[in-house]
Amino acid sequence: MSAAPNSAGCTSGAERWGGTLILIVCATLWSLNGPLIKLLDREAVPAISIACFRSLVGGLILLPFGLRYAASLRSVPLRWPVWTAFSFTFMTTSFVAANILAPAATAIVLQYTAPVWVFLLSPLLVGERAGRAEGGALAVAMLGVLVIFGVGGGAQPVGLMLGLLSGLGFGLLTVLLRKLRTVHPLTVATLNALGSGLVLLPAVLWWGSFQLSPFAWLLVGALAVVQFTLPYVLYSWALQRVVAHRAALILLLEPVLNPIWTYLAVGEHVPLGTLMGGPLIVLSVAAWLLLAWRRDRQRRNAARHG
Repeated sequence: MSAAPNSAGCTSGAERWGGTLILIVCATLWSLNGPLIKLLDREAVPAISIACFRSLVGGLILLPFGLRYAASLRSVPLRWPVWTAFSFTFMTTSFVAANILAPAATAIVLQYTAPVWVFLLSPLLVGERAGRAEGGALAVAMLGVLVIFGVGGGAQPVGLMLGLLSGLGFGLLTVLLRKLRTVHPLTVATLNALGSGLVLLPAVLWWGSFQLSPFAWLLVGALAVVQFTLPYVLYSWALQRVVAHRAALILLLEPVLNPIWTYLAVGEHVPLGTLMGGPLIVLSVAAWLLLAWRRDRQRRNAARHG
């Protein structure tokens, strides 16, 4: 999962293709969250510890990169980075818990209901309204959610609700990032990860554990470095060469690859409800991105010729 506040203009064709290939790598690495969380659950690591250590280690690794562009924070009031970090914490914690209580395929497609929440929250928080066409596309996503809940997503209702809550957190994060679009993506990623890890530390003392096996710590390291930090750095580079809407479409590979890696790692099958409802969610998100892309292009063309 990812979200970025801004995107630079495209350069040469070769650089755009390079950026596209890097985005495919990013989607592949981000999609490893399902199997890695499942393996950590088998090591009896509590969800709160997984969420905390992943963010904390990842944030510390990102810190030198984030500090390099820290001056960009001066362009926004302090409250927006703070609220963004809290929404990131809410998203990651609920997503990790959903992965433990529900199949990884179900958790990831429910998180991709985020555009529904963006549609609902944007008018309230940033004064931006989507068109009716986008609303229709997102209605299809909600149909997919109903199918997952009705036919069966392979989990008890609490696991499915946590997946939806991670989508709410993702949507809220996306909206709040609009307020931070003048801040460098690496600085935002550093603040979110490090802030989330520090916020969750007291919760680990109460409900989690610091006593992990060597193999569990190795998995945490892979989750923090390979699945989180490295793709964020690559993503920041790619966004300087590929426009944001195209990047978001490419990253829809994540919910497709996630169940594949999870099956290969732990033998977890995709539930019937998710097989039926998941494609509706992913395709509706793709349609929403394409509609938003077209609307932005029309707006730019009108401004250019106006």
